[in-house]
Amino acid sequence: MATLNEIAYNIKELMSGGDEKLEQNISTRQIKHWVHYHRAKIIEEKILSGSTIDRRWIQPMFAAFIFNVIDLDDSNSLHLIGNLNYLSSPNFGDQTQAFSNSEYYGNDYHGDDAFNYFSTTIRVPHTINVGQNDGLTDCRLKKRMRTGATVGRWSSWDELLVKTKDEAVFGWANKFANIKTPYLVPYNSNDKNMSVEISGLKYRPTEDSTDREFEYFVQMNGILTNPTESRKYIKRTSGVDVYDNFDDSSHNYPMSDEDLPLLISRVAEIEMALIIKTPSDLVEDNVDTNKINIGGEQRQ
Repeated sequence: MATLNEIAYNIKELMSGGDEKLEQNISTRQIKHWVHYHRAKIIEEKILSGSTIDRRWIQPMFAAFIFNVIDLDDSNSLHLIGNLNYLSSPNFGDQTQAFSNSEYYGNDYHGDDAFNYFSTTIRVPHTINVGQNDGLTDCRLKKRMRTGATVGRWSSWDELLVKTKDEAVFGWANKFANIKTPYLVPYNSNDKNMSVEISGLKYRPTEDSTDREFEYFVQMNGILTNPTESRKYIKRTSGVDVYDNFDDSSHNYPMSDEDLPLLISRVAEIEMALIIKTPSDLVEDNVDTNKINIGGEQRQ
């Protein structure tokens, strides 16, 4: 395995041929961008050709607590589902902004027991848009009970199903699907991140259990378009989540050893060759000034 810095510096040294002046004109940052792009293309090609997902492509991309609806009310990312009139906060209102809307032709198709289901939206790094679940390889959550300041033990991990927007919106029409099972819907945001809506989370075990509420922990792994956006969850200390962020100089780049030569050759041949072979043009008009026709005569 190799780090991103090692891959980039090897490409830079290979293409400059030891020429320090030429090496200084090659941007390491740009090389890393090309490495990410061609890595994603190689992985997409392999998946589309029928190859299985290599574990070395997968990285941790998100892990965090999702609290109850009261805590989420201030985050502007809360969407309530079902009959939540028992909540006294005026900020909740009749929010049906989630993909899994709570009503169909005026009727609550969740039923009376859906009084406390809610949905929330989080931001995650972009994954490759190919293969099963669009690059999301492992999405899961666990929960625990909180009674005042006392918390119970975490449950075992449960799988978070990945659904499309249509599958979430029209889930009520599928008699084989349990729309109350927690699931997520990935979609594009208006910023550099990808949005994931998590639905089917339950606030309290029963409607009259006002002193008890659930806490959730969500974790996702996937194949990122930019591997440097990976964040590995370490622990929570004094209410603050601690992460190990990707490091270009110490973390292994998420690419199999057998595909590294192909990755390097693609960057060198497709991207770097254009820079190396393009002649110097002081006028910067993209015209080859080495050969200019004057009066029908070619002069070198």
